[in-house]
Amino acid sequence: MLYIFLQKKRFIYKINKLKYKLNIAEKKLQINTINIDRLILVLSGIHNFGIAVTGVSEKEELANICVETACSILHSDRASLLLLNSENKLYMVTTKGLPEQIKKDIQIKPGEGIAGQVAKTGKYIFVEDIENDTRFSRTDTSKRYNSKSFISIPLKVKNKVIGVLNITSSKNRQRFKDKDLKLIMLLADQFAMKFDNIELFNNLQSFYFEMIQALARAIDAKDAYTYDHADRTRKYAKKIALRMNLPSSIIKNIEFAALMHDIGKIGISDNILLKKEHLTVEETEAIKKHSVIGYNILEPVQFLKSVAPMVLYHQEWYNGKGYPEGLEKEEIPLGARIISVIDSYDAMTSDRPYRKAMSQEKAVSELKKGAEIQFDPKVVNIFIDILEKEKNIN
Repeated sequence: MLYIFLQKKRFIYKINKLKYKLNIAEKKLQINTINIDRLILVLSGIHNFGIAVTGVSEKEELANICVETACSILHSDRASLLLLNSENKLYMVTTKGLPEQIKKDIQIKPGEGIAGQVAKTGKYIFVEDIENDTRFSRTDTSKRYNSKSFISIPLKVKNKVIGVLNITSSKNRQRFKDKDLKLIMLLADQFAMKFDNIELFNNLQSFYFEMIQALARAIDAKDAYTYDHADRTRKYAKKIALRMNLPSSIIKNIEFAALMHDIGKIGISDNILLKKEHLTVEETEAIKKHSVIGYNILEPVQFLKSVAPMVLYHQEWYNGKGYPEGLEKEEIPLGARIISVIDSYDAMTSDRPYRKAMSQEKAVSELKKGAEIQFDPKVVNIFIDILEKEKNIN
C-alpha cells in the first residue's frame, strides 16, 4: 500500500512539474509572439516608409516622413533630422516634439556636441541609460533627464556622411534596446538611398532646365521684339502656380512649359515670324501650327511628356473658341491656362513692328475684358494681384 502511495505521489509531482514547465513555455511563447508581432509592425513601418517616399522630390518632405516613421517605430515623441549644408555645417531640417526655435537657430560644426561627433566620425552614438552613463553625469543629482535614452545615427550616401538622425525615448517609455538601434539603422539606410536618388533627380532636372532655358532663349533671339519673352513667362507662371498652392512637381512642369511654349516656332518660316506688316490669313494659319509643332517636338521626350499638352493647348480659349482643338474651361490643362494669360499680357506690353507696346494699365484692362472669354478668370485675378503687388513694391 505504501509503495502505491509513493508512486502516486511521484506521479503527481511529475505532472505538476510538467504543468509548471508548460506554463513557463506558454508565457515565453506569448512573449515571443508579441515580439514577433511588434517586429512585423516595425518592418511594415519601414516598408511603408519606402512606399510613402515614392515620388517625393523634396528633401524636407523626405526628412519629415523619416522622422515621423522613426518616432512611430520606437514609440517616441521626440526626434530631429539634420543635414550638412554647403558650408559643412549641420542645420535642422525637421523636428518632432522640440521647440520650433531650435529648428531656426541650430548650426552645428562637425565635432561639436553629440550630432557633430556623429557627423565627424560617421559612427552612431547609442545611450541606453542616460542616468547611469558616465558621459552624461551631472553634478546636481537632484536634476533628472527628461528621457531614459537616445540614439544618434549618421546618414550616409556612399560612405559619406550627409546628416544625422536623432531619436529620444519618451518620458514614460523604457530605455531603447540594441534591437531598436538596428531597426533605426535600417530606416537610416532607406532614407540615405532615397536622398541620393533625389540628389540625382534634382541634378538631372537642373541640367534639363538649363538646356531648355538655352533653347528657349535661342528661339526668342530670332525675334528682337520677343527677346526674353520665355524667361518672363516662366517667372510669372511660377509665381501664379505658387499662389495656387500647386505641388512642386507640377510647378516645375509649368515652368518648363512656360519656357518651351513657343518652341514650335522653330518650324515656322522666318519670313512669317519676322514680317513687319500684318500677316495674311494664310500666314496666320501657318503661325497657329506652332503649338502642334511644339507638342510633336516635346511629346516623344519621356521627361517632357507632362509638359507637351500644356504647350499644345496654350492658345485655347476659355470659351472654347481657341485652337488647335477648341477645348474650353477645365478641359484646358491648368498650365496652359496660366501660360495663355501671361503670353497675352507679355505680347500686349511688348513693342511690335506694326504697333507700340500697351501700357500696363491698358494690358490689365484687356485681361479683365478677356476673363471668361479668352482667359481663366481665376488665373487673371491672381496674375493682376501679383502685378499690383510688384507695382507697389517698385
